[in-house]
Amino acid sequence: MAKILVTGGLYWSHTCVELLNSGHEVAVLDNLCNSSEQSLNRVQALTEKTPAFGEGDIRDAQVFDQAF
Repeated sequence: MAKILVTGGLYWSHTCVELLNSGHEVAVLDNLCNSSEQSLNRVQALTEKTPAFGEGDIRDAQVFDQAF
């Protein structure tokens, strides 16, 4: 099992589902410009697991540092 940070994770929600179903611990960092938190609800419904979620832009160094 690995800890995986998925940036733009709500856009890539299908990837998050596969990672969670494979037993990985998933954290999502997304600025919500191309998606909404509804995608996170669908991931939770499909996997019965809740990935960690942070709203922010990977281009913001402070946000990126806090993600780690």
